[in-house]
Amino acid sequence: MQDVAETFRATQQRLARRLSEVSSAQCAAIIEEELRGLYHGLFVIFDGGTVLADDGLIQIIDEEGLEFDRFLHEICFGYWPKDED
Repeated sequence: MQDVAETFRATQQRLARRLSEVSSAQCAAIIEEELRGLYHGLFVIFDGGTVLADDGLIQIIDEEGLEFDRFLHEICFGYWPKDED
């Protein structure tokens, strides 16, 4: 949980810094980029791609007992919302 909290904290700090340096027209693109990075980073943590894996891997199981696949960080963007123009 500490790794997850640190990831969110770092994203918040980066967003605050980046948004203070740009025009309001650029804000949406920056927020999208940071959220995509956060989303991917969380799956990297779940998949064992951080030092957390030295202590053990997180296993995600749904309410029916079905285990989630590994390598979620590689397939996660297939589920990322598409822009609707």
